[in-house]
Amino acid sequence: MAEQNLTAIKKKENLLKGNMFPLCAVALCLVTRLLFFGRYVDEWDSVNFAFGLSKGYDILHDQPHFPGYPVYMFFSWIGYKIIGSDIKALIFSGILFSSMAVFPLYELAKRMFSKNVSILAVILYIVNPQIWLQAEKPLSDAFGLFFVITAVLFSYLALERVAISKDIPEYLERNENNALTYLAFSGFLLGLGIGVRVTYLALAPVMLYVAFLLRNIFSVRRIVAWGGLGFAAGVSSWLVYLIIHFTPGKFFKKFLRHAEYHFYEDGNSIVTTDSFFERVHDIAYRFIAHCMGLWWQDAFLLRVVPTIIVVVSLVYFFKKVKWSEKIRFLSVVFLFYGLWVLFIQDAIRQIMVLVPFLAMVISAGLLYFYTYYLKNKRYGRISFYLMTGVFILSHAVDSVRIVSINRDIKPPSVSQIDYIKENYKKEDTKFYCLNDWRLFQYYAPEWCDRKNTHVYFVSHMNGVKNDLKRLKKKPENVLISSKLFGRHKYADRLKELAVFERDVYGVADYNLLALYRFESKAKIKEPVERRDHSNRQGIVEEQEGMPLVKFDETR
Repeated sequence: MAEQNLTAIKKKENLLKGNMFPLCAVALCLVTRLLFFGRYVDEWDSVNFAFGLSKGYDILHDQPHFPGYPVYMFFSWIGYKIIGSDIKALIFSGILFSSMAVFPLYELAKRMFSKNVSILAVILYIVNPQIWLQAEKPLSDAFGLFFVITAVLFSYLALERVAISKDIPEYLERNENNALTYLAFSGFLLGLGIGVRVTYLALAPVMLYVAFLLRNIFSVRRIVAWGGLGFAAGVSSWLVYLIIHFTPGKFFKKFLRHAEYHFYEDGNSIVTTDSFFERVHDIAYRFIAHCMGLWWQDAFLLRVVPTIIVVVSLVYFFKKVKWSEKIRFLSVVFLFYGLWVLFIQDAIRQIMVLVPFLAMVISAGLLYFYTYYLKNKRYGRISFYLMTGVFILSHAVDSVRIVSINRDIKPPSVSQIDYIKENYKKEDTKFYCLNDWRLFQYYAPEWCDRKNTHVYFVSHMNGVKNDLKRLKKKPENVLISSKLFGRHKYADRLKELAVFERDVYGVADYNLLALYRFESKAKIKEPVERRDHSNRQGIVEEQEGMPLVKFDETR
C-alpha cells in the first residue's frame, strides 16, 4: 500500500514538473494583462456587451447584438455579479480565458513540433501586440482564443491517435475510443466557441478533416455519433436557451435581419467590397501590421527588427519542414480560416485567430534556422539567444506602448462625447452621428430620448437634411460627425470644431474623429477654409464664441 502511495506521489510530482513552464506562462500572461487593465468602452460592440450586463440580456434590443455571444456573456455575467462593473467584468473574462489559452497552445506546439518550439510559441503569444490589446478591451475576441486553440488541440490529439494506431496496431485494441473521445471534445469546444464568435465556424473543416481520416479505423456511424453529438452538445448548450427565451419566430427574424445587414448592407464581406484588390491590401495591412506587430509604413520603427526575424524564420520553415500529416493538418487550419477572412469577415479581430498558429510556425522556423545554420558555428548558440531575445523584447516594448495608450488615453469616441457635453447644452443642440449614438447612450444617457431630440442615428447627410426639414423647432446647434457619408456635398456649410485622434494601433476603427457644425445658408458669408487633418499641431481659435480645438491624443 505504501509503495502504491509513493508511486502515485511520484507521478504527481512528474506531472507538475512537466507542466511547470506552461503554468508559469499562464500566470505571467494573466499578470501582464491585469497590469494594463482597460478603462473605456469605445465602440458599438463593446457598448452592446456592457448593456447586456447592466441593462439585461436581450438580443432583440442589441444587448448584445445578435447572436448574443451567450458563452462570453455567461462568464462575464458571473464576473459582473462579483465585481459590480460591466466593463471590468467583460475585460476580466477576456484576460482570464486568453491567459488560459497559453496551456493548450503549449501542448499543441509541443506535440506538433518540440518542447523548445512550444516555449517560444507561448512567449510570442504573450507579447503579441494585438492579442494583448484585445485582452484589455471589453470584447469577446481574446476570450474566444481559448476555445479555438483547445478545439484544434483535441482535433490534433485524435489525429495523433490515428498515426499511432497505424504504427502500433495493438494500440488501437487497448485505446479503442481515445480518438473518438478527443474528436467529441473537439466538437464540443468548437460548439461552445461558436457561442463566443460565429466566426469560429470556419474551423469546422478541421474537425471534418480529422473525421475523414478516422474513417479507415472506425465506422462512419461511430464517427458521426461521437463527433456530431459532441458538436451538437456544444452548440445546444447556448442555442436552445436563445430560441426558447426569445421564441423561435423572433429569434429567426432577428437572425435574418442581422445576416442581411452584416453581410450584404454595411458588413465587411466580399459582397460589400468595392474592390477585391483593395480588400486584399486591407487584409494584408491588418494581418501584418496589427495582428503580427510587424513593420508597415505607418508603424513603429522598432518593428523592423521582428519583421526581419520573422521573414528569416518563415524562409527556413518552408525550406526545411517535411510535408507530413501534422503539416497537412496545420494547412487545413490556415486554408479554411483564411478563406473565411478573405470572403466573409476581414476585421482585425477576426484575423487575429490565426496568430497563435502562426506563432508556432515562426518558432519552428527559428529553431530550424538554429539547427541548420547556427548550431555548428562559433558563437552560434549565443547568436540564436541574442536574436530571439531581441525579437521578444522588441515585441514586448511595442505591446506595452500600445496597451498603455489603450489604458491611459481616452478613445476619440469618448473624447468627442466629453467635448460636446462640456461645450453645448442638450436643449438647443442636435448631434447627427453613426455608431457614436450608442456610445452616447452609455456615457451620456441624458442626451438620449425616444424622440431622438438631441442625438440622432444616421449614416448619410441626406438623412440629416430630411430630419431637419421635419423639425418644427430647429436646434440652435447642429453638430455632424465625420463618420457620416456625403459630407463633401456640404463642405461650404460644415465648420470644423474639433479633431480627436489616437494611435491607430491602439484603436483601429475610430482612431480619428472630427466634429463639425452644420451652418444654415443664412450664416454663410464666405467659403470655409478646409484644413488638412494630417496637421497634428494643437490649434485653438475662437469662432462665434465657441472654442475650436484640435486634440492630439497621442502627445
